[in-house]
Amino acid sequence: MYEVIKNAINNTDFELKATIEKIDTLWIENKITEEQRNELIELAREKANPENSYAPLQEQIDSIYTEIDRIKNRIDILEGKEEPTEPKEEYLDYVQPTGAHNAYNVGDKVTYNGKKYVCKINGCVWAPDVYPAGWEEVVEETEESEVQE
Repeated sequence: MYEVIKNAINNTDFELKATIEKIDTLWIENKITEEQRNELIELAREKANPENSYAPLQEQIDSIYTEIDRIKNRIDILEGKEEPTEPKEEYLDYVQPTGAHNAYNVGDKVTYNGKKYVCKINGCVWAPDVYPAGWEEVVEETEESEVQE
């Protein structure tokens, strides 16, 4: 079991907290020794990708800044400094998830290969062209400007 976990740490992206919890579980179940546990935890800390390990924190920070901007905009409207505008829907660039910790969920909006998509399932780790059933392409309405003679 020790070698399997060691190889996984060396060869994949992972979330540090979840990996340490799994290592501790194996240690508690006497599937690895304390020395192996300590070595695996140290290796996991060395190899952890901070972007994967702390993604939820970054998402919270981004959400806070978005909310602050929304509140500032509302204050400007109430004070008459700005005309109300329809909020623009934001479609972030698609980023390939590395696991459940950063998978897409129902309602998530992405831009992929120049097209906009909305996720239709929770825990989606596939790109829209790989698993089309998990995504709905957003077709933007355009005004017809043709003049009929």
